[in-house]
Amino acid sequence: MLIMEKVGLLTRLNETFALAMIIESRGSTPRHVGKMIVHRDGTIEGTVGGGLAEYYIIKESVEALQNGKSKIVEYKLNKHAKDGIQMNCGGTIRVFIEVYTSRPELVLAGAGHLALALSKLADSLEYPYCVVDDRIGYATKERFPNATNIFVNEDIGEAMLAVNLNEKSYVLIVTKDRDDIVLKTALQFPIAYVGMVASKRKTITIFEKLKSEGVTQEQLELVRSPIGLEIGSETTVEIAISIIGEIIKLSRESKTIKVKQISR
Repeated sequence: MLIMEKVGLLTRLNETFALAMIIESRGSTPRHVGKMIVHRDGTIEGTVGGGLAEYYIIKESVEALQNGKSKIVEYKLNKHAKDGIQMNCGGTIRVFIEVYTSRPELVLAGAGHLALALSKLADSLEYPYCVVDDRIGYATKERFPNATNIFVNEDIGEAMLAVNLNEKSYVLIVTKDRDDIVLKTALQFPIAYVGMVASKRKTITIFEKLKSEGVTQEQLELVRSPIGLEIGSETTVEIAISIIGEIIKLSRESKTIKVKQISR
């Protein structure tokens, strides 16, 4: 598979990776053109010439992935030159390292009016999302045509367990009356975010219930409730905008919440 075809595939799979590409080459260098995909663990696909320069580019790419920022690096392939690296080619290369960051994967736990508004915003942002509910009439392909998956089960906890919850998952709990079940299930996985739309009184009640069932205070402190940015939102669409705004802000900060697993 050609490198740019693989870039397209990884983008569709919502993966995080870097693409290192030679943008300028002067003098004698191993390659004048080249593209290389670098994954977070340092594994590569393709090449920009091999040798010590490629080693440094891989290292810079992994660092760029950790920081979430693209950058340009330059190397003098001459061990005798000032700031040169231990190579004998004698030329210079400049490489653009472009970071491709995965988009938040939304889990809309609940399929009511707010979830519908959230799904429309997700469509506009090209955020992948799935829908989870215990009501067949609400969680449908007709209401959520662009959902990657729809999980419906009378036991909403079982429906949640069918979701591939991982470090890219942003769980938005907007159920009719099953928030506690969804929250307890979500806290079993190392998700990026979990937030619950609820009043302060309802949140306290749910937290006390879950504590009695073995959920720790440390875990509950990672739960955002209420959720959304403070923008004075009142309507359903405004609330959805505030929630998506918070998701954008947190995903940009690249601070993944590592939630400790609890026993079911």
